[in-house]
Order: sequence, then C-alpha cells, then structure tokens
Amino acid sequence: MPSFEETGLSGPVLRAVTRAGYEEPTPIQAKAIPLALEGHDIIGASQTGTGKTAAFSLPIVSQMGPSTKPQCLILEPTRELAAQVEDQMNVFSYYKPLNVLLLHGGVGYGHQIEALENKPDVVIATPGRLLDHIEKGNIDLSELKFLVLDEVDRMLDMGFPPDVKRIIDDCPKDRQTLFFSATMPGAIQTLANWALREPVSIEVGGRRSPAETVSHAFYPVGMDQRDEL
Repeated sequence: MPSFEETGLSGPVLRAVTRAGYEEPTPIQAKAIPLALEGHDIIGASQTGTGKTAAFSLPIVSQMGPSTKPQCLILEPTRELAAQVEDQMNVFSYYKPLNVLLLHGGVGYGHQIEALENKPDVVIATPGRLLDHIEKGNIDLSELKFLVLDEVDRMLDMGFPPDVKRIIDDCPKDRQTLFFSATMPGAIQTLANWALREPVSIEVGGRRSPAETVSHAFYPVGMDQRDEL
C-alpha cells in the first residue's frame, strides 16, 4: 500500500491531508489517485465508508489551476451527499484555496445565481437543480476539465439518468470523467460506455458486502418505543 506521498499528490494537498489527520490511503484511494493523476477515466466500485470522496477529490484538487469558469463538476444524488463532498473539498483545498459552490434544490435561486457569477472553480450539484441552471444560462461548463459522477447506483435508483445524460452532453468532450459507486449494476456499465473514454476499472471489496469501516446495528422496537429510543 503506497503512502499519500507516493501517490503523486501535490505539496499543498499533502499538507492538507496531514492537517486533516489522514495517515495512510484506503485501498480505493491508493488505487485511484495515481491513475487519476495520470489522466485516466475511472470506474471505481467500493462500498460506502471506504473513502471514495477523497479518492476523486484529492487528485482533482492537486491538478487544478487558475480559471475564470468552473473546472470541476461533481454530481451527487442528494443534497446531503453533495454537502458532505463540499465539506471535504474545502478541507483538501485548505492550502490551495478554491471557490467551491454547492447547488441543490429545495432553496431559492437568487443566492445560487449570485454565487455562480462569482466564478466558482468547483461545482457540486444535484442533477435536477444543475439542469435548471444550465437551461437558464446561469452556468458555463465550456472549460470543464473534471467530471465526477458519485454514488451512480443511487442516481439510477432515483431516476436521474435522463438528466445526467443531458448534463454530460453540455460538458466538453475533452475532459476527465470519474465514476464512483458502491454497486455496479449493468445500467452503470452502459452509461459508462457512453460517457467515458477507455476507463480503468477499480474494484475494492465485495460489491454488496458492507464496508469494514462502517458498524451496523439493528434495534427492533414497537411503534410506541421509537421516540424514546
């Protein structure tokens, strides 16, 4: 297992990793980071709780430079997951400050439109709200270098593929695309064949087995006991 220093990450990102208390990469990070830094498209399969967010965030932050338009787009199926990725991106870019913007539904458009005018480097979004902004002409993805589809299996379950395909059509063809998912149903492979260029596949752990980093518990209770529990 290589150390973070041996993966090829830039100095500012390595300092941010140390500051965050990360001591050594997880298996998915150790495999994905060097390949991402080499510019490969990636299909990464690994259970929840194994560090997929850092596996794609660290190499992207390491490679990003100055720009006046979004360089990185990360699609997440839910606002909660998008907010978690936003937090992690801010941690990893501590010594290489980036303008990170979160876009999701359930809130007004005004603040988001103002934030888009402030030239974000990284946009983390749920598909529906991002598509709204694209159709309104609020965001320009013409200089996008990195596209990440995270938790792709959940996007499929939630019925997002049509929106995702329309978003991908709006992205430059010359980009790096990274797919990450806990499971890999056949529909993901079909989408990947269309959206990625000669991707490298990485699989860590069993596709349907629980992650060793996550504890599982079951508490059977009656309806009248739930509030107390």
